[in-house]
Amino acid sequence: MSTKRDINNPWSNKTSPANAINSKSKNGSVATNPKNKPADQKFKEAKKKHEEYAKKHNILEYDSSSDEEFEAGSMLESVFKNYVGDNSELQRTQDFLENVFQSGAATCLICIATVKRTEAIWSCEHCFCFFHLACIQRWANDSTSLKKLQYESEVDYYNNRGELIVRQKKTIKWDCPKCRKDYNLSEVPKHYTCFCSKELNPQNHPWLIPHSCGDTCGKALKPDCGHKCVLLCHPGPCPPCPQVVMTSCVCGTSNPKSMRCAQKTWKCVSKCKLKLKCGIHVCGQGCHEKNKCPPCSKKSKQSCLCGNSFLERNCDDLIWHCEKKCNKSYSCGLHTCQLKCHVGDCGDCPLGLPRECPCGKQKSKAPCSEEIGPCGDTCQKMLACELHICVERCHKGNCSPCNEIILKQCRCGQHSKELPCSKSFLCETKCKQMRDCNKHTCSRKCCDNQCPPCDKVCGKTLSCGKHKCTSLCHHGPCYPCTAKAPVKCRCGKTVINVACGREKKVKPPKCSHPCRIPSKCHHDNPHNCHQNECPPCNQLCLLPNDTTNCDHPCQAKCHDSVKVSIIDKKFKPAGPWEKQVERIEIQKLPHPPCEVEVPVVCIGGHEKVLWTCWNSQPSSCGRKCGRQLFCGNHFCQNQCHEVTDLNGKMQDDLCSQCEEDCIFERSNGCIHPCQRPCHTGECDLCLANIKTTCHCGLTQVYYKCGDYYRNDDENVLTADREKLRSCLNRCIKNYECGHRCVDICHSGKCLNSESCKKKSKVYCDCKTRKVDATCDKIRAGFRLNCDDSCKVRLEEMRLAAEEQERKQKEIEDEKNRLEMLDFEKKFGKKKFKERKRNVVEETESKMWMFWIGIPIVLTVVSVALYYVFAKG
Repeated sequence: MSTKRDINNPWSNKTSPANAINSKSKNGSVATNPKNKPADQKFKEAKKKHEEYAKKHNILEYDSSSDEEFEAGSMLESVFKNYVGDNSELQRTQDFLENVFQSGAATCLICIATVKRTEAIWSCEHCFCFFHLACIQRWANDSTSLKKLQYESEVDYYNNRGELIVRQKKTIKWDCPKCRKDYNLSEVPKHYTCFCSKELNPQNHPWLIPHSCGDTCGKALKPDCGHKCVLLCHPGPCPPCPQVVMTSCVCGTSNPKSMRCAQKTWKCVSKCKLKLKCGIHVCGQGCHEKNKCPPCSKKSKQSCLCGNSFLERNCDDLIWHCEKKCNKSYSCGLHTCQLKCHVGDCGDCPLGLPRECPCGKQKSKAPCSEEIGPCGDTCQKMLACELHICVERCHKGNCSPCNEIILKQCRCGQHSKELPCSKSFLCETKCKQMRDCNKHTCSRKCCDNQCPPCDKVCGKTLSCGKHKCTSLCHHGPCYPCTAKAPVKCRCGKTVINVACGREKKVKPPKCSHPCRIPSKCHHDNPHNCHQNECPPCNQLCLLPNDTTNCDHPCQAKCHDSVKVSIIDKKFKPAGPWEKQVERIEIQKLPHPPCEVEVPVVCIGGHEKVLWTCWNSQPSSCGRKCGRQLFCGNHFCQNQCHEVTDLNGKMQDDLCSQCEEDCIFERSNGCIHPCQRPCHTGECDLCLANIKTTCHCGLTQVYYKCGDYYRNDDENVLTADREKLRSCLNRCIKNYECGHRCVDICHSGKCLNSESCKKKSKVYCDCKTRKVDATCDKIRAGFRLNCDDSCKVRLEEMRLAAEEQERKQKEIEDEKNRLEMLDFEKKFGKKKFKERKRNVVEETESKMWMFWIGIPIVLTVVSVALYYVFAKG
């Protein structure tokens, strides 16, 4: 144990050289002594262990289950994609699946542990509750074993009459721990199958329901309609049949129509016209099954069987008897009929028929006016004890109790006593046999070996550890606790009930109610109830921007409560193992520069451009001045410059002076010669057709030269020329960000590139993380920083490379060492053992034994001589 501990501990120096030499493996390699490890390697091993321990206790800053919700939602959509019926009929199945997806809801009631995605399970066909496969197998085997032992312990016995009572044959079954449904021994689960039992050992797939195969369920629907379930393999009950069938109404009078198979029983609006059993009234009820009309609910006046009484009664009860006796005289004229209300003839007088004596031995016929007396013989009727007969003379009435004295045994058969046969004998001995629970004795007085079941409460602590078993005392393990424990969210408004004993291990439910924790910023920041810290506020600040000192509200994300990493710049590590710990503080950050776009006119008054507020200063737009010179034919060609009147169109003081001749070709660049001489007015419109390409260069456009080169307002002319040369299709140019221009075909550089808000992928420096960000954020300097996962990945790659290099170096060193050993064996000098020291040590040991043996021999000889001379 110490050697193993020393090898695992990089700081241990307790391994002796002898142990290091003797710790050779089977392949002849020598174990590395930790004492010889360099300091860097020890530090790296210790660092690796600390990182592994830190990973186990790593807690995320914000706990969110949005990924799980998306996964559960996509699973439900994939399961129900083949169901085309009414979604309300899926409620039972959908509720079951949603409860299964709840955190901690999938619990094995036998072991009270969470059922994981990769564990083998078994699902009950009746209650659809699933358990671990090993747990249900152990449950079934234990239950059947105990029932077999109990059945085998039952033997045949004799009752108090001496009759042999043979034990009854019983079919041994096991039941579900939750719903107690009985299963045969052949139904003990042996394999792990999916819910539809098509696939053996289904593989875990992240986009499928756990423990399902992903194929269509295919189970026969209940009630049996001949169709099968169309959902994907799923737990819980199958939904009603969504197939469309042609079916008639219940009474069968209407034409068949298409209905959902699960709702194919429908009723028409016609009324039943059949006569009821009373024969008077018509049914009149709505659509119902044939020949199954309800009883008549109306009343009528009906006579009794004898016809003497009349009552208003329900029509469905035609036959009734009054309470009057018949009282009709028999043919003898002496006696009357004593029967109550009857139909037909009263018959002959019963006293005039052949009659028996009281004991029944003699039968004689006498007038009805005479009474048949006892015959005088012994009665000999079987008494109530069914063992003896009556010894009295023939008599009227019941026989007296049996008074014959016999030796009677008690019910348990341990004592005997002489008693009258009619009296029972019970002793006071209490039964000491164990009841069916094998825990408590029967304790019933004079028991007949048919001990009643144990009526005491079990009282064992259930697997939940909180409640006790309330069932009667029984064999084997107790049934799982049926109680439910509530698990509440942080605010306490959302509650889920889980199996008792699991409330501390179940994740609290997701709550849709608003969080009641006060906000740390000046916004309300509404969000749902949660378990950990409140998420950061994502609203805009909207406070006056005191950084730019403008009137615009701050459009940045709320920065009243921001986590800031504080790093001590004066920190000096004592060694490579000491790292600076970042301290996180919550601070209120100042407003960033105002990024609101405001209109700014260039110094020449050519255009109005949107600039950010903090950088909104008038400047040259770079265009030509374009103001008309005093000659009336030319324009200022200088770059945009300051002018006194921004709205003016004529030459300004700083504009260039016209030095050209007055003669010019057609105005505004028309290449066709004008027929008029040089002039200051406008030339006639040129009617020549011009064929050219559009601004984007893909389409040829046609226009009149005069329309393009006419004399008009500069802005209007520029706009008309832009339209004439435009193909009116979308511009094919791309913005600087790489996205296509959204304007129609135009000239020059694409404008409004800063308004592009399409998304682009932004990667971190190590290319591990990526997010979609809009172009305005990227232009604003958005950058995706590496997080802890990136650092972990880079660290893992570095450690893997170092580990590979170390292993390669060890292989090379081992190869060199073996080659050196082979070289020394072939060409090195032979070593001889020095035996001189061993011989000397041997001689010394023998001489020591010689000198010790001399006095012993002398002592033995002297004692022997003493006894010889003493006897002589």
